Amino acid sequence: MASEIVIHPDDVVKQGWLVKQSKHLKEWRRRWFVLTPQYLCSFKNQGENRNPTEWIRLRECSTVKSADEDTTKENSFRVDTPTRVFYLIAESGQEKESWIGQIGRQMVRRTVLMDDQQVEYQ
Repeated sequence: MASEIVIHPDDVVKQGWLVKQSKHLKEWRRRWFVLTPQYLCSFKNQGENRNPTEWIRLRECSTVKSADEDTTKENSFRVDTPTRVFYLIAESGQEKESWIGQIGRQMVRRTVLMDDQQVEYQ
């Protein structure tokens, strides 16, 4: 449940404004995004830290990459999960690359941690 997600300030890896495509109407909406080691969350307002409008569990992500060709919009990228592709637009090319890099690092970090735990339990 989204209501159970509360972001602690110490967990924030990156935050900032992105434009996201809505799930059903496919409209583009500006949202405040917060990246933690476990989640990428969107909020309607900057500074909010609970009850995100949407969230992505990073352990469920398969890909994060540029999506300029998919969306025909500059500075766009996508985050793929088994059930949905999230399309996002950053304010600049530099911000886009920063988001892709940070999300990718958290995805890899999560995999490494899971692999380490599996090794310890064998």
